[in-house]
Amino acid sequence: MELKELKKNYGVLAKKYKLPSFAELDGAFEIYKIDRESDTLLRDVRKHTMEKVVNSLGFVEMLLSGMNAPRMYYSYLKTMSPEDRKKLENVYSQFAELIVFSLELEVKYDEKSEAELIKKIFKVWDSVRGDFSFVLKNIRKPAANSVKKERSYFG
Repeated sequence: MELKELKKNYGVLAKKYKLPSFAELDGAFEIYKIDRESDTLLRDVRKHTMEKVVNSLGFVEMLLSGMNAPRMYYSYLKTMSPEDRKKLENVYSQFAELIVFSLELEVKYDEKSEAELIKKIFKVWDSVRGDFSFVLKNIRKPAANSVKKERSYFG
């Protein structure tokens, strides 16, 4: 199935279930990459969108726990503000909820439930994107007090 046909097939389902447009979903989750040879298009779309959620959750979890964090994040982790922590915890809880819902659909396929979860994933992603971006900007530029101070001996 070509991209044109994927868009067409998704468009039919989007209209039926009032899903975000292909362009909106593709902009956030790059759904143009999904396997186009499938009888369960919405399942594939949901799984693809969940990949980004799961990967992002792993990153957020690493920042919140600090355990085994790569060294490049240490300066940020040492100076993480309470505001950043609160934003990360919000992102974490919303992503974790999506994962639980998604796991339920792994057990039993239901097109309508897949559509509902796709809508929820898109809505959650859209709502936490600002908090996530805020934290990522702070990671790039950690607080000023994190600058390593040189010690010298005046003896």
